[in-house]
Amino acid sequence: MTESILRKKTIVFAGGGTGGHLLPGIAVAEQLASLGEFQTIFVGSNRIVEQQIIENSGYQHLSLPSSSTSDLKRAPFRFLWHNGRAFLQAIRFLRTKIPSVVIGLGGFASVPVILAASWLKIPIVLLEQNIIPGRANQFLFSRASLVCISFSETEFKCKRSGVNHNQPRVVLTGNPVRQQIVNAGIQKGTAEKSTETSILILGGSQGATAVNDVVLSLLKQTGDDLPMPLHVIHQTGEAGYACVNVTYEWMRKQWPQLRVTVQPFFDDLTEWYTHTDLIISRAGATTLAEIACLGIPTVLIPFPNSIRDHQLINARFYAERGAAFLVEQAPDSNVTAQLLSKAVLDLLNGPEERSSMSQKVHELAYPQAAHRVAEELVELIRD
Repeated sequence: MTESILRKKTIVFAGGGTGGHLLPGIAVAEQLASLGEFQTIFVGSNRIVEQQIIENSGYQHLSLPSSSTSDLKRAPFRFLWHNGRAFLQAIRFLRTKIPSVVIGLGGFASVPVILAASWLKIPIVLLEQNIIPGRANQFLFSRASLVCISFSETEFKCKRSGVNHNQPRVVLTGNPVRQQIVNAGIQKGTAEKSTETSILILGGSQGATAVNDVVLSLLKQTGDDLPMPLHVIHQTGEAGYACVNVTYEWMRKQWPQLRVTVQPFFDDLTEWYTHTDLIISRAGATTLAEIACLGIPTVLIPFPNSIRDHQLINARFYAERGAAFLVEQAPDSNVTAQLLSKAVLDLLNGPEERSSMSQKVHELAYPQAAHRVAEELVELIRD
């Protein structure tokens, strides 16, 4: 079948709320552009972070008034009202666009759109980024034609109440990573080593107050032991930006060779990735996939309240393979800071350990994941 048959097909990506759900979809959309002429539309929530990410990527975006399951107990009528409206709006939208396929990216914002696609008999593909499937993808699993997973250990439950549901085809593709990140990993391997040590701190696209507090405690406690000159690049989230920035101003006076770049959210981390020696991060699956492609030694502080402990399970997978250090967040931030200090100092003062971790994390990478998913979508459309 020729490429012309694929021309002007509409592809809808459903989901979002955070960068972790959106960025794999953007990575696949980029690869689809090389395989044919598609109209790509993202449909998700009305969160500002989501809108900024899609807008900066140049794709169309439709916001729906969906609510997460956290609203189900505290505001059940609002939950039903918002998601009912989102479902009806999604049906009207899909009837207008008539997409060839709808791709669920996970998260609460994907549910009304995927249910609407199922109602309209539109083929459905799900992308699962984590080892433990998210609640949305688990709920939608039996409605899909194809499910792309990122870890061979991922398992879905496909029986409920003794009734056999549809068993979609499950393919191990890896978690899609944008081509610019893959290219940065290649560039990093050939880049000239700077005399300045760089640490990148990521709390996720929404930031993480606990990570901010622990990292600042770490720097205050170990500043004299850290290699200088030192460049700290810190993504704080909107809520923590002002306080963190003030603290760094004080630190710069204590350690003149300390250079700091602080932002609530970095639209593009590619440049920072290229020059980073060490990352301190939460354990979101998309961040881990990017780190693997880049081969950067990392200390992971999984979010302790993540659904089904999926971040902790992701982090353990990497740590057990020597691909990252795992520091579990303790109730006492001082305890966490002490554990983090040891891990960071061991890595920064141990070039052999950094090199070994870099190699091991690189072995977990799927640099062709986005292209593989895009090819699966094209084959589904052709069939």
